[in-house]
Amino acid sequence: MLHKFVFQRRSSPSILSTGSKSLNLNLATSRNHPPPNKTGIRGLFPVLFLVFLCLCKPGFSETAGIEVRPDEAKPVLFKKAVENYLKTNIEPHTPGYAVGLIADGRIILAKGVGVRQKGKAALIDTRTVFRLASVSKTFTSGLVARLPRLTWDAKVNHYLPRLKLSNAEFQKDLSLRHLLSQSTGLLPHAYTNLVQDGLPYARIVKKLESVDFICAPGECYGYQNVVYSLAGNLIAASQEKSYEVLVAKKIFKPLKMADSSFGLEAFTETGNRASPHTWDREKKVWRPVEVRENYYRLPPAAGVNSSLNDMMSWLKAQLGHHPRVFSTTSLKEMHQKQVKTTPRQSHYKARAWNGVGNTGYALGWRNFDFNGETGFVHHGGWVQGFRSEMAFNPRLNMGVVYLSNSQSRRVSEIVPNVLRLYLTHMLDKTLPVYN
Repeated sequence: MLHKFVFQRRSSPSILSTGSKSLNLNLATSRNHPPPNKTGIRGLFPVLFLVFLCLCKPGFSETAGIEVRPDEAKPVLFKKAVENYLKTNIEPHTPGYAVGLIADGRIILAKGVGVRQKGKAALIDTRTVFRLASVSKTFTSGLVARLPRLTWDAKVNHYLPRLKLSNAEFQKDLSLRHLLSQSTGLLPHAYTNLVQDGLPYARIVKKLESVDFICAPGECYGYQNVVYSLAGNLIAASQEKSYEVLVAKKIFKPLKMADSSFGLEAFTETGNRASPHTWDREKKVWRPVEVRENYYRLPPAAGVNSSLNDMMSWLKAQLGHHPRVFSTTSLKEMHQKQVKTTPRQSHYKARAWNGVGNTGYALGWRNFDFNGETGFVHHGGWVQGFRSEMAFNPRLNMGVVYLSNSQSRRVSEIVPNVLRLYLTHMLDKTLPVYN
């Protein structure tokens, strides 16, 4: 069945074809064809010997006429399994999405599914722009890696002397590394409620003085949006340029991420964009809603817009395929765990996450081990009407990107189920997929 499946997807000339013509191996003579001379017959022996070797070689199908290499068959099966899973479990529950896969360092899947907006005909493709929400955080750490004169351990007080926090001694020790690793020690989700209420970012920052520390910097995990965004202020102060301009120059441009941008205005000016949807519980349908500006006010935490095409470039960069942009040393630093988390703190609660362990937060990324394989890196994002997921493993040279224009709860199961399918089809493990 494995050979049959692969053969149906591939076509090639006969093993004996040379260009558009084929060698005639019929040695029979007839009245219309004089017998070949001895030199001609001897000249065919090497060809016949080659045919014999090919027919005897493992993996060669005489009826199909092509060779199937295991390293080619496995990604095909993995791709097909993921497509079937998404078609069955995700497509009926969302207006649309874009998905991309890398296996063995190659893009094996990149496509859009469904519509940009419910009730309209425009389809999602690989250049349709979505909001990334918290996946934007990964670009903040990426930018620091691109600024050689700014260190991970730069002190917040040095660049943001006007910032006031509740504990002066803890603030003195606070560094850029703590901001990016969600280990500032401040009460988690400090004033996220005010972001949702639409309060301007600058006004919220002034209120941070009243937020308590629950531990010293670096000692515990506490997820932040407002506090994380202070990294953007620090970076801008150190470079004397805006955070958004720096990301565009240092990341978007060298990685040719032409569809990527920051902010509400850039998003609404994009013709090929996805509309956000929320679930209407009464009518039991997805309903398009207006794009809200609130989290756009925190560019380092949630301000990026991007397409699947661009995010596949970002994924390849994280896998080390763009060494002129990110060195191996920089990537290892970004992906290395800085603080421990629990699976629940990492939002790895669904059944599909069974087998997850060693969870933590790195620099703008989460990391974990999964069912015996180490070194997975991940971040997800959510704002009203959008979900985004990106996960990868540099050691295995694989990854997945998922972008959606809805908030389906099933999205939480996509990454672990895709990993289960990867481990099953690429590494010959047997893991169930949870629906």
